[in-house]
Amino acid sequence: MKKNAAILPFLIAVALCCSLPCRAAEVTFPTPSYGGAELAKVKEWEKTWVGKKVTTENVDQVKEFLHEAVYKAMKDPSIFGAKSLWFDIVPYRPYDVSKGLIDATKKYAPAGKLDEKENLVGYGDVAGYPFPQPKTGIEMAWNFDSNTRGDSSYLFHGGTVVDCRTGHEREAGHLRWELSWLGRYDVPPIPRMPNSENTRDIARSFFQRHTAPADFVDTTMLEIRYKDNREEDLWVYTAMFRRVRRYATSQRTDTIDGTDMIYDDQEGWYTHPTRNTYTAKGRAELLVARHQDPKNVQRDHGQGFWNGFQRERVNNWVVEVINKDKDYIYSKQIWYLDPETWQMNFKVVYNRQGELWKMYEITYNEQPSYGGGKTSIPSAEHIVDFIRRHGSPGNRDIKGVGINIPLKQFTTRALQEKSY
Repeated sequence: MKKNAAILPFLIAVALCCSLPCRAAEVTFPTPSYGGAELAKVKEWEKTWVGKKVTTENVDQVKEFLHEAVYKAMKDPSIFGAKSLWFDIVPYRPYDVSKGLIDATKKYAPAGKLDEKENLVGYGDVAGYPFPQPKTGIEMAWNFDSNTRGDSSYLFHGGTVVDCRTGHEREAGHLRWELSWLGRYDVPPIPRMPNSENTRDIARSFFQRHTAPADFVDTTMLEIRYKDNREEDLWVYTAMFRRVRRYATSQRTDTIDGTDMIYDDQEGWYTHPTRNTYTAKGRAELLVARHQDPKNVQRDHGQGFWNGFQRERVNNWVVEVINKDKDYIYSKQIWYLDPETWQMNFKVVYNRQGELWKMYEITYNEQPSYGGGKTSIPSAEHIVDFIRRHGSPGNRDIKGVGINIPLKQFTTRALQEKSY
């Protein structure tokens, strides 16, 4: 009897613990890049460097916080048609993450898991970041994929294709509308468009109308990405021939209008996550541009690499990415993902011989979004080819984020209707 009486408090304690929320399921989000002693260390470093211009001449002093590709360009600016390259150092500051993103992450992340094929369980019916404290590369990739950039956007994207050896330039530009149909966390309906309006299980879509170069004016494009691993649908209406053409999947590795970017490169990676294998490689403190005013970027004629990036020190997640297609154009990619918004701050790609081929830097800025919140979306970028000595600098005029876009905009019929 005494023995049973001694066990009783233990059983009550176990029952009480089981009735309480599981601490393992608690979600910490947002997740600042730095906190506590780490933040204090960064702030001490900033006392020396914030407000200073880093140039080709003094870049060695911050070499430890630059990717080797950026350092290589800075040390030999002639590769990209410049006499000198420079950027400014600004203070680190956390992103102002939207309430919708916080609420969605805290609601759905406790149940976040992958199936045997590494698909996100419940994809389309959940929103926010499924793995705020990721343990594997594939979890990081799904976090990256879950960033809807405010659920919708409308912008003008202007750029230049530069042959840095000859100084020859070719202008490019387009208007772009983008919409997330699933995984929405800011703009109602949340977390997805109703089935009655999304009978094909579309995950994301974009529509763009080209304004330059002259031979590409009024050419329009529509891409549809689906919830499952179906191949994307990509249609192009060529104004010159007044006809719609459907692009084959194999053409996704073609460069876009002579730039150094392939279709898969858009926003860093613009197709289904499960087409790659991912290996987490730890963290890397790098100077990246996360609060970039696109008006501050500048360059000389014939220069394929931006000056004027406003770089801040950030502790990025690093992921090695290898496509499952053995004949894929890149032998591997290295992604540098932001710990706060899971956007891709930077990536480098290697050719099939294992040589450094391209570097893609994406800068971001916070924009007013739905319900008075803010959303971080790309503001400027450059993608540079070290082998061809080629560059494609571009910047963006953000016209709206978290806005209502008519669904009929994302139809093949609109391709011709929205053209001349």
